[in-house]
Amino acid sequence: MQRNMNSITTIKTSIIILAISLSLWNCTERIDIELDSTYTRLVVEGYVTSDTAAHWIRLSETSDYFHNQAAPAVTGAEVAIDDGESVHMLTESDTLPGWYLTSPDYHGIPGRTYTLRIRNVDIDKDGMGEEYTAASAMRPVNTIDSIQIEWFDTFVSGYQVRVWAWDSPDPDWYAFKVWKNGVLVTDTLYELIVQNDEFFNGNYTYGIPSQFLSTDKPEEVVEVGDTITFEINGITEEYYNYVIEAQSQVFPQTPLFSGPPANIRTNFDNDAIGFFTAYSVNYSSTIATADIVNGGKP
Repeated sequence: MQRNMNSITTIKTSIIILAISLSLWNCTERIDIELDSTYTRLVVEGYVTSDTAAHWIRLSETSDYFHNQAAPAVTGAEVAIDDGESVHMLTESDTLPGWYLTSPDYHGIPGRTYTLRIRNVDIDKDGMGEEYTAASAMRPVNTIDSIQIEWFDTFVSGYQVRVWAWDSPDPDWYAFKVWKNGVLVTDTLYELIVQNDEFFNGNYTYGIPSQFLSTDKPEEVVEVGDTITFEINGITEEYYNYVIEAQSQVFPQTPLFSGPPANIRTNFDNDAIGFFTAYSVNYSSTIATADIVNGGKP
């Protein structure tokens, strides 16, 4: 008898749990989130490096968060870069609206300060032209003695890029990138590694791991004979802080320990968004050999 009563109680409990689950499921409904629009601002992307190449500046306007189209390009602007010695006028691209290019032989010189000036734009549509400026010093960067790639397998699998180079005795800030066979594979701000020299200031690095190629990404898989090039940038402290802030908004957040989303810092005046920077560049390359590539295979 007691056994039957226990069975009945179990059945009743299961029915109650099922009923509660169904009632909660039936209460689910779609919620459309409506966000207010804000005033339009200028968005600027671009930089100057010590490489000789056609450098670009991209101008666009802000748009709403759920706007599912490309940001409106800003055309017809007057864009110039002033290094304190001369002023270089950029030319608007014929094929890419909102893109402004230097001449192909343009390059920055470490030690100079570069000021970007943007004129002949009317972002607030009041019929009055506006001007925007931002400035960045170009810091020097030391020469790399050599690099090596080495198999790495912990929570992710791939090849770490180890670097041998001297760090100057002055405070420095760096950005690290990787190329494979002439193609930049760390081509987003998310993949950029920035580092200060707090732990090796004025010392030799002796093969410090500085970048990573993941086997989870087809474009980063290393094969025998591939040319792997490590790029080091001598950046400013301001740009270092900007990248850290931008990445903190992209990386997954922990609700209990992360602050609310916030606008990322900018070095432009007149309420523009974005960041203009100048940095010096150095490279070092190595060829992937069979022992290195096969060292990562079972």
